[in-house]
Amino acid sequence: MTTSTETPPTHNGHAASEPPFGMVHTGPSPRREEKRRDHRAERAERREDQRQDREERRRDREHRLRLKADEHNAKVARKIQEREAREKARGRRRRERRAAWQAAQVKVAHHMPLWGLPVVAVSMTLGATGQASAAAALGMGVGAVGVPVLTEGMTLTLAGLTGQAIEQKRPHRWLLRATVITAVIAGAINAAGHLIEDHSAAGAYRAGAYALASLAAVALWLVVMRSKRAALSKQTAEDADRWRRLGRRHPVLVRRARRLADNTTVSMDAAYETVWTRAHGAAPDEPSVREIRAARRAEYRRAEAESWDGRRRWFGRDTPPSAVAPSTLEPGPDAVVETVSDDAPEVIPAPFLPVALMIPGPDAQWVAHRVPVHPLTASHPPAEAVPEEATPRFPQGKGAVSDPVREQVADDRLETVRALVAEVLDAGGDLMKEPSARQTAKRLGCRPGTARAFLAKALAEHGITRPKRR
Repeated sequence: MTTSTETPPTHNGHAASEPPFGMVHTGPSPRREEKRRDHRAERAERREDQRQDREERRRDREHRLRLKADEHNAKVARKIQEREAREKARGRRRRERRAAWQAAQVKVAHHMPLWGLPVVAVSMTLGATGQASAAAALGMGVGAVGVPVLTEGMTLTLAGLTGQAIEQKRPHRWLLRATVITAVIAGAINAAGHLIEDHSAAGAYRAGAYALASLAAVALWLVVMRSKRAALSKQTAEDADRWRRLGRRHPVLVRRARRLADNTTVSMDAAYETVWTRAHGAAPDEPSVREIRAARRAEYRRAEAESWDGRRRWFGRDTPPSAVAPSTLEPGPDAVVETVSDDAPEVIPAPFLPVALMIPGPDAQWVAHRVPVHPLTASHPPAEAVPEEATPRFPQGKGAVSDPVREQVADDRLETVRALVAEVLDAGGDLMKEPSARQTAKRLGCRPGTARAFLAKALAEHGITRPKRR
């Protein structure tokens, strides 16, 4: 309860609320009035406190409601955000799966069209059955399952590497050959597995059918790779036929040109022109050195044939061939033969042979060349008298000339070695070490063993004997 602490106003020491001196107060008691005022003040304060409590409770309730609404809104916003994040992630995964599937389709299409995949699947399935049967017949047990995986997997791996090499324009011929060889080995194993099961004629036919079926995928793949190479090379059909003909006629030059084009990134035409120029010494549209030499040889032989006088010589002509103006005849399959009468003598006195020699002319025509007739002469001079002691090994006679020549050569070498020893003495060298056998052999131009013998003789004249080498 709240009491007032204010002092009532006074007038000459007398409170205003109190009655004046000498008068009796007839109203309510001051104490009761004070209590009434105190009650009113308490009720007012209590009402104010209640009002403030109600206001606080209202504010608290509003605050709680606001917090609850904010929490609910945050929860809803969080759920919406999570839903949007899930949708975005789902869309991103969907796009990634679609991109991965399209990339896989593109990668597979680089090696095999999509409509060719069933052929590959059926071929590999038929090949795996015979290969597993062959491995099981050999007693491999559970390991028989790995044989088809090994053979077919190796074939697929090599095929993929070959396709990548072709796409990236790298050397691929060895990879292509390895793929074909592996496929043929897999087909042989497949056929062997079916032959092991049945040895009859029908079994042989069935084994052959399975082997061909297992090779069908490789055959289709080769056709696809051929088309891919043609597309990447950007060649027309005429260019492909031209390079195919050149590959058959000049396989070595085409192989060199292809290697040069791969290493230097130049065109195939420029590489082939470079290789042809290196091999023939001229451009492809110019006559090569070989053709020029062949033309010169033909011209020389034609001049030789035109200047032949009918004589046979063993050591060439005495005089250089001179151009003879032949008489041109009409081209015909047979040579022109002069008619000879029956009354002609056995020995023909004519200065030319009766039959003209046909030689090729400069205008692609046969030209007749009259060959003169000369008396026969001996081709070799008479042999000289050979000594009786001559043998096939010693035509001049054994010991006739060879011994003096050898003695002269030995004396010359010994003199050369003596001069070399004298040079060492003049230079103040040690004859026990110089000159060496190698230096002597170099001076004489012979083997070290022969030089060592001459050096020992020359040193013995000075009283020096070197120890023998062990």
